[in-house]
Order: sequence, then structure tokens, then C-alpha cells
Amino acid sequence: MKSDDVFAVHSGIRWAGLATRKGKVVFAQMREGVTSLTPNTNDLSTLEIRTQYILEAAELESKWSGTLDHITFCFEKYVEIIVPLKNSYVAITVEKDVPPESYPKISNAIRELE
Repeated sequence: MKSDDVFAVHSGIRWAGLATRKGKVVFAQMREGVTSLTPNTNDLSTLEIRTQYILEAAELESKWSGTLDHITFCFEKYVEIIVPLKNSYVAITVEKDVPPESYPKISNAIRELE
């Protein structure tokens, strides 16, 4: 999987990152022509540490509540979506005008890239 594959899923994806379940970053990239709202160091720490921790914590619930589809953080300026994969995870940010009802479809399309 490459960042261009993830960007092809939806035109509203601003940034895409992929990391292993151990936190090793495979890629972290802004869509060409889109201005970043956060420093690159923040994007990398999001992938390496925060996302891994939050994902593991959420997946603890899966034995009672079923498989985790995605995690969403809704910020004032963008929305972040974390998609768990078998041995890795993808984190993306999308524009605020991307309808929330499309998040599951985006998550499924990203999983199909695996």
C-alpha cells in the first residue's frame, strides 16, 4: 500500500499515514497541493505512539462489542480517521465537509487496499 493508493479512496483525504502495529512508520504524507495544519513531528508522533495506544485500547472492547471498524476524532479544522488492519493501521485526515456517513465506506475501501 502506498500513500497514493489511500488518496485515491476519496478526494477529501488531506493526509495519510501507515504504520506497523509496533509503531514503525511506513509512510506519512500530505496530499499534493494541500497545506498541512500540523507540524511533521506531530504527524509522526501521532502514527508512532498515540494512534497505536488508542487503537490497542479500543480493540480491548472488541471481545464484547465486535470488530473495530474505525476510530474518528473530529477537530475544528479536520477529521482524523484511524483504520485498523491486520498487521498495521492507517491514519488519515479528511476535510470537514466529508459527510460522517461516508467514514465507514472510506474505512472499508482502505481495508481493501491491504
